[in-house]
Amino acid sequence: LYLANMRSSFITVVLLKWMLLDCIMLRLVRTVRADTAGGGDGDGNGPLYGDGGHNHHHGRDKQGGREDVFGIGAHHPNLTHKYPPRSQLSRPNRDLVSASVSNEKLADIDADADADADAEDAPSSDSSWRFILIADIHKMTWFSWSNYTVNKNMKSYSDNLEVIEHIYQNYGGELVVSPGDIVSYGSIKTISRLKELLKLEDEDISDEDAVYLAGLNAYSTTRKLFKEAGYDILLATIGDHELGGNEGFFVKPESKLPTIPKARQAFGDGFYRNGDSGEFEFEFDNQLWFADDDSTSTGVGDGDGAVKPRPLGTIYENTSYAYVHKNALFVTVDAFETVEDGSSDYINLEKGLGGEGAVTCTVDGDGEHLEWFENILRKGRDDPSIRHIIVQAHLPIIQTVQRYNCSGQFFDYGEQSIFWNLMNEYKVDLYLAGEVHANTVTKTRHAGSDLVQIVSRGVGYNNFLSIDVSENVLDVKIYNEIGNKPKFNAQYEESGHLTIDKTAAATQLSSSGMLKLLDLNSPLLIYDFEDIVPLGTRQVPGFDSKTSLMATESVIRGKICKESMYNNGQFGAQYDAQVCNILPVEGRDGGYGGYFYGDNTRMAVMGTGPFSAGETISFGLWFKTWQSKRKMVITHHSNYWGEGAVIKNGTKDSLTLVLDRGIPVIQTQPSRKVISTNPKNFADGVWHHIAVSMPRKSCYLSELKMYIDGHPVRTSAIGDRPIFHTTSGRLSFGGFGYSNSGFEDVYPDLEPYSGVLDDIVFFSRPLDMKADFPDLFVTPPSMSPVPSIAAPAPSSSVPTISCTDENKPIRFFWKLKKDGITPKLKPCSWLQKRSEKTMKRICKRKGWFEDSDPPAREICPFTCDTCVSK
Repeated sequence: LYLANMRSSFITVVLLKWMLLDCIMLRLVRTVRADTAGGGDGDGNGPLYGDGGHNHHHGRDKQGGREDVFGIGAHHPNLTHKYPPRSQLSRPNRDLVSASVSNEKLADIDADADADADAEDAPSSDSSWRFILIADIHKMTWFSWSNYTVNKNMKSYSDNLEVIEHIYQNYGGELVVSPGDIVSYGSIKTISRLKELLKLEDEDISDEDAVYLAGLNAYSTTRKLFKEAGYDILLATIGDHELGGNEGFFVKPESKLPTIPKARQAFGDGFYRNGDSGEFEFEFDNQLWFADDDSTSTGVGDGDGAVKPRPLGTIYENTSYAYVHKNALFVTVDAFETVEDGSSDYINLEKGLGGEGAVTCTVDGDGEHLEWFENILRKGRDDPSIRHIIVQAHLPIIQTVQRYNCSGQFFDYGEQSIFWNLMNEYKVDLYLAGEVHANTVTKTRHAGSDLVQIVSRGVGYNNFLSIDVSENVLDVKIYNEIGNKPKFNAQYEESGHLTIDKTAAATQLSSSGMLKLLDLNSPLLIYDFEDIVPLGTRQVPGFDSKTSLMATESVIRGKICKESMYNNGQFGAQYDAQVCNILPVEGRDGGYGGYFYGDNTRMAVMGTGPFSAGETISFGLWFKTWQSKRKMVITHHSNYWGEGAVIKNGTKDSLTLVLDRGIPVIQTQPSRKVISTNPKNFADGVWHHIAVSMPRKSCYLSELKMYIDGHPVRTSAIGDRPIFHTTSGRLSFGGFGYSNSGFEDVYPDLEPYSGVLDDIVFFSRPLDMKADFPDLFVTPPSMSPVPSIAAPAPSSSVPTISCTDENKPIRFFWKLKKDGITPKLKPCSWLQKRSEKTMKRICKRKGWFEDSDPPAREICPFTCDTCVSK
């Protein structure tokens, strides 16, 4: 019947080829079935189609020593059908010429062949399918300046196409989900610059029309690019960069705020309206799932009671939409709202909201938009054919999440928002977000809900996820880019796994690797100083170089650092610290601590955060120093974009822990700080533990809790107000690290730290001192006294003196080695054997590099006769 209706001989030939392939496959099954019963040994020995072990390499599974032609492994759920999906067979991997299938799959195929023809054509209730998730691609901006005809000949087009085709050919997928920031308009500071790139600076074109044209070029080209690669369906989300953020959201000359409506229009027209055919309707408007009894025969959802696939009549009608694919409902939501009339920037310090100009991140503010969203969820939950509901928006809701090189925007009210509560109420399965350029998986804390938030990293296809969808299971895998090039390697390895199994009454979650569920009660960061390894020993996602995916050196405030210290907390490798010139010395518990040589030492974290707006962050660490007359930075977190932006508008805070001549101080602005009122000087050469705790979100500066050696410390606040951390900051220890270059000018009296640090931990909750630091509350067992060098017997007129133990393995700076950088260190025992003249000369030195590092007079006070009086 098909052939009788065909008008094209070419199509007839293609169909005949498919029919022939059908016959060959069924014949092959019957021929080799007996031979396959014995299985294989995983190395290609034994039966031809042995179901040996898996060898994951570059995205292809090896089964029984033979590569799967589809590059997704013989156990891929798509192969539970009689045949692989036609979309895969239509684009085979030309580098491979043979395929293998496991015994189990061959048995399935054979059973299908013997089944009734009617049942054979019906979709199986337990069949599965796959979609691909790529967040924050940030690679389509260059398509903004020309139309598709020009763009398709650009190198950037072919580079993108190569990677997307590789993903399609090797990992399959029936559609792609992308939670925002496909383009990077935030990096184009002004509309004037955008017009220059469009070559329209001399034309009479409005700002709004220029923004629309750029967006239409980029999105229509992107859509055709994905189609050419094999993906006919792309579910894209609008992000801050599509709208022109972040700087474009602030009220100022050449703000992009007036162009936001046109940016939204371009998004809808470019992605989902086919203007070339003259049918300028939204792609998803005619889904039968949205029809009701009152709908007309020509338009889905025309009846009064129909649920519409888009929030028609709202400003979000081009950027929020719903789409049903097989047994899953996808809901894409535009989560950006201009506050009131957009005439002023918005920030709410008391509640930790806003902070990104006149645009904030929420769905709660527009009643019609929110009502549409709830109606979609209700319809999906009431439909037994919908087994899974998946929602995507650009921004994370559960905090804290890993972040990397991003603005760190967040969803207002987070887990307390109406938007999030609706998802929990209607049993949404997955919430997908991007924005932060890093991967974090978190389960909701709402009772009775199993909603999982997946925040993922794409960024030039550096990571992507596959989600296999069956009747009761969502099986998620993440793939991390590998290869010798800094980008566009088109090579991946599986780096994490998440399974959401709803088969039983209670949903079962299992996770590993990059997709391991985050435990919000455990430390996010742990630096124990036990091991310092070469930088590049393990990959920090996104931390690359011009020539490689893994950087092997980093410049931190003028110092080239080639070493790394692992983060052993929940945030893992993304927050490994880059270090240089940290000397391993005896730590506080018998292990190692890290000796900081003032301005010669660096320790900083390339990951963004973990501080963010009003979110709760607490930390603790051990320190020991002799620098009783200096104001030294112990920890520091602040922004890394701009010059001196710490005081810009005075709205967002840094957080710097300072030891001010032995007294702890927490500084959030030059004029805002918390000071310990305890007069004790803790720069006494003895180990001390300091902890700082935020008791609640957006607490006042005066509410910060400070503990020394486990005991609460009375404090006094200057310039008290709610804390609102910068959302694009980086963390450092012993100095200003990666933060912008303006801090030395803002805090001219602060110096880098000289002394020892050990066991640094950070939490995203208030501290429970006894549970978090139990060692502080355990009485140590009796110990034999440590031998020390005796001081001369004091006379009645001389006060008793107390010296640090000079037998401990701490050394002082003697001189630089020949490279002019590396310090040469000596112990006190070496100094004691020098001549009196040499000893006096060395003991006179006050420090190394502008009096900022430990000289002999401080390390060896008895030998140098500089002991401090009791």
